Parts: sequence; C-alpha cells; structure tokens
Amino acid sequence: MTTMPLETQILCHQCAAVLPVEVGSQFVTCEFCGAKNFIDKSGAVLHYAVRETVDETAASAALRRWMGGNQTVKDLDKKAQLERPSFQRFPMWMVRVQRGEKEQVLLEPAAALSVTELTEITIPAADLEPYDHTMDGDAVTPTVPYEAVKKWLAENHQIAAGAIKETSLVHLPVYLFKYGFDGRSYTAVVDAATSKVFAGIYPSKWEAPYFAVGSVGCVLYFLAALIPLFGFILQGFLGVGLSILVYIIVAIVLAVPIFAIAAYISAKV
Repeated sequence: MTTMPLETQILCHQCAAVLPVEVGSQFVTCEFCGAKNFIDKSGAVLHYAVRETVDETAASAALRRWMGGNQTVKDLDKKAQLERPSFQRFPMWMVRVQRGEKEQVLLEPAAALSVTELTEITIPAADLEPYDHTMDGDAVTPTVPYEAVKKWLAENHQIAAGAIKETSLVHLPVYLFKYGFDGRSYTAVVDAATSKVFAGIYPSKWEAPYFAVGSVGCVLYFLAALIPLFGFILQGFLGVGLSILVYIIVAIVLAVPIFAIAAYISAKV
C-alpha cells in the first residue's frame, strides 16, 4: 500500500513510523515499537476513504426502488431511460468541531457538486480507512482548499478556527447516474457504502390534486362536525345523542368518495 502524502502523515514520537490514526481517537499505539502516542489533530489534515460495499448492479436496483417510491411520478422506474453509471470517489471535507459541550461533525464538498443533498450523508467512523493511492484512478481531484472551508465555517456557522478539533479529507464511493424522462435529463447519486439515493431535482409527484382533495375533505368534515351543535341548539341535550349518530353516519359516507378520489389520483399521478 502506498503511504499517504507527507502533509497527512502523523508520526510516532518514538520511532517516527507512520501512525494509523482513526477518526475521533486521541491515543494511537504504534504498530512497530508499541509506544502510545497522544494525537493532536487540530492542525493536521488526515486523508480517508469510505469502504464501498455496493456494486453497480445493486446500485442500479437501489435507484429503481427509489424511482418507484412515493416521492416520484408514477412509473418513473419503468419509463426512465437510465444510462450506465460512473463510479467515483468524491472528496468531502469532514470537520469535527467543539460547540459548547457537544462535538459536531460537518461536511462540505471538496469539489464541484451537482447533487448538494450528498452533504446530508452520515459517515460512521467504522467505515473509514486510510486513503490508498491505488484509488487515484476513481478519485475526483479536490478543488476547494481547506482555507475556504475554514472561511465557510466562520461565516455560515460562526465557528472559529480554534474550535476545530479534527479535519479530514474523505473520499466517498458513489455511483453517478444520468437518466432521461419526459424529454429532460436528471442526475442521481447512489452511495456505494449504504445504497442510499440522493437527488436534488427529479420528476416528483404533482401535489396540487392531493391538496385539493385534502382541502375539500377538511371543509366537508368541518361542516359535518357542526351537526351535533345544531342538534343541541334545536332540541337541547335531547337532540345531541341523535345528532352525534347522524354525524357518525355522515362521516362514514363522506370517507368513501374522498378515499376513492385519492386512490384514483394516486394511480394516475
């Protein structure tokens, strides 16, 4: 395995061997001399990669399942023209900061990113391994300098440089999918570690019919709820019991067409 670049190496204080530093760890035992080292990561930039566990076939299946879900238009999984994906190792800045009594991990793209939802990913420390330069062929070159990330932390999150406890450049394994639907092109990203799908713009369900049905249903049930009130006004407490029974019958009768219309819209949209 090729060693990491010098700027990302942390050396043993006793024998100067490269230490395999894990995310979040403060003490590391040297594999060569056995010395226990305290690691100050505040000024270091470590380099990791996330292990991929999803192949191209499984990633395509995950995307098809997402396309067939409730967020997208009907039959997107069947009608979309899916291109073969490209595998990439996308660079992300992972910064561990101290905010009061709590630690927080923030992610920021280290290169141009078309699907910004990828920053919402969670990276377990157990999934990280030291970056191996045999991965360079699939790796996207970082273009966002660390100084820009520190400026972003200060301006957008009010985090001073002194609050940064650890900084890592992490390469995420992803499958980048391009697909066409209804004359337009879309992009989706599948995490090759968890098979989770990320997409910013996609053919989503048209929500107006659902809002219309919901609004009409609310008005009708509100009017139906007034039946016991009118029963009380007209006949006092004696009329409440009968009016409640009438209300229950009306509510059941109203539910049938409302659910039928909703089911019809769901089948068409």
